[in-house]
Amino acid sequence: MKEFTIINSAKKTPLEMNEKDFYRSQSAGDATSKIEELCRENPDTHITVYGGDGSVYEAVNAIMNSGAQDGAELTIVPFGTGNDFVKSLPSESGVRKKIDLIKFNDKYSANIINIGFDCDVVRVTEKLKKLRLVRGSIAYAIGVVAAVFNKLGKKLDIEFTLEDGSVEHESGEHLLCVIANGRYYGGGFCCAPNAEIDDGILEVIIVRKISRLRFAKFIGGYKKGLHILPDGSINPKYESILIYKRCKALKISNVMQLCADGEIIDCKDADISVVNKAINIIT
Repeated sequence: MKEFTIINSAKKTPLEMNEKDFYRSQSAGDATSKIEELCRENPDTHITVYGGDGSVYEAVNAIMNSGAQDGAELTIVPFGTGNDFVKSLPSESGVRKKIDLIKFNDKYSANIINIGFDCDVVRVTEKLKKLRLVRGSIAYAIGVVAAVFNKLGKKLDIEFTLEDGSVEHESGEHLLCVIANGRYYGGGFCCAPNAEIDDGILEVIIVRKISRLRFAKFIGGYKKGLHILPDGSINPKYESILIYKRCKALKISNVMQLCADGEIIDCKDADISVVNKAINIIT
């Protein structure tokens, strides 16, 4: 199997590595182009990515676009700011696992898609990360505070295809909508505490439009993952403000923008589905 190692362009070289031992991405999108090119030439490539969730996003889209999902293998070395997706992977080294992906329109997400308030937070966070002393979860926490002072609530029309194949609809003003394959985002927010990355199910968490005061009371428990109980029920404390679904697919109208693994993407509508056991991961 061909070996290929790529490092986020913005990161320093790991101490144990020599510059000639890896490829350094040149800019946003370069990792996708390089990995896709390699996988088309040799589908049986073991790709090691040194980076955060954005680098994982580039890698999985490259693997899927190249058609190499059956032969390629991906290893992720957490080397970014949030590094949230790896928190949902097995902690033991050397485990081989086929994981799900979230397909949205013609793209793929490994971890989380978020719409509404969280997308606003990411925009603020990206600006804060350019400041030398503001990094990772600190930047996200400041972004949350800043976004609270913007207009809260977004009208969304959602069609859910549930795990049993039945279809349900939801329409109204919502603070945020999270579609989760992994459990964490935002530098450690446990939005989907029961999510499994290989069960063929998407966890969907929607927070109805609420006041700033109620949001302040809610956010601490949300970060800890207390809003959804281990048995899959909603914590009674949050029942009046939460919608929780386990889905195979969903369609969302009036999106305008969504955030996939930390990458903000413009789109009017989102057609979302799970791709069960889509790619090979080696921890």
